[in-house]
Amino acid sequence: MGIGQTPHAKAFSVSTKPGQSQHVDEIQIGDDPTWLIEGLMPASGFGIVFGAPKSGKSFLLADALFHVAMGRTWAGREVMQGAVVYITGEGVEGFKRRMIAMRRHYAVEGEGVPFLMVPVAPDLGHASGDDAALIEDVRAYLASIGNPPVRAIAIDTLARTMKGADENAAKDMTTFVDNCERIGAAFGCIVIGVHHAGKDVAKGSRGSNALDGAVDVMWSVEKGEAGSTASIHHMKDAEDGASWQFRLAQMVLREGGATSQFVAAAVVEITSLPGEAQQGATAGSRVQVGARPLLLLKVIRLAIADMGAPVLGTVHIPHDARVISRENLKRYLPLHGYWDADKPTNSNRATFSADLKTLKAKDAIGLNSDYVWFAKGQS
Repeated sequence: MGIGQTPHAKAFSVSTKPGQSQHVDEIQIGDDPTWLIEGLMPASGFGIVFGAPKSGKSFLLADALFHVAMGRTWAGREVMQGAVVYITGEGVEGFKRRMIAMRRHYAVEGEGVPFLMVPVAPDLGHASGDDAALIEDVRAYLASIGNPPVRAIAIDTLARTMKGADENAAKDMTTFVDNCERIGAAFGCIVIGVHHAGKDVAKGSRGSNALDGAVDVMWSVEKGEAGSTASIHHMKDAEDGASWQFRLAQMVLREGGATSQFVAAAVVEITSLPGEAQQGATAGSRVQVGARPLLLLKVIRLAIADMGAPVLGTVHIPHDARVISRENLKRYLPLHGYWDADKPTNSNRATFSADLKTLKAKDAIGLNSDYVWFAKGQS
């Protein structure tokens, strides 16, 4: 009789679940995708994005996952396209405005981007059954839009879904993680929680160490004077330490007037890409131009990383080049300090046109009447 067994208990056996055990020589690398966002976010498991209040952590995660839903590269990295479920338990009206701002900013209104907002926080701090109820509700929604694959489920914030459980207690935090892992397993996707930083950001997120020990990926977000910095605080089975910068830019949703209230929301602008410092030094040594064209080159890099896509059916653009339309590129110019607000519009347009020609003459970019792209070796 085994330790702790009663006379009627069944002894454990490796044959209890046929097919579960494998010899070391039988183990193979699976075909499941590795990355949701290449090098930054794994395709499955459990993750946390943490930071101090007002650091922009929720904005950053929502923007990243909106790109997953759109199927567009984010921060210069390829994404695995699919549906996203974003659970927001606080600031619901503000989050709605943020969603409207993003769909306008990325010009996808009416295109059916599979991004679902859930405005009610389930109880994931206890064995309440809310995890199963959430799974059922999400499946019903997916069925109504053609059952696209779910790629990510965000929980914003972790604290709101604890429902009175103690985030400092390992037992309660383990219950939260277990609920998240069941949700992720049901859809074969990653579940990402938004959480607050501890007293020392460098030491990780707030609460029990059971959370830090359970994550497959952890991003930290810290606010600075000119914007915020995101870093990979921890990545299981991959490299830590990559960082990138972003800022929040205001987008007007409705002008105020005698009978209407001014409404605005913030959108994320990536101001430097992961690893851009090293890339920028190499690119700068190749392209010798003045300050204004060099600033435009940086804006082009950010715009293509954000909205770039191949254009098919033309022999004038390389088939593997990601391009940005001139009209979309112009939207980035004032956001990154290239457009001079003190100069007339015609003067700004003339400078823009001249700098584009300079960059093309230096073989930094390709250019036609509609699109801009990087010359080979410059991206």
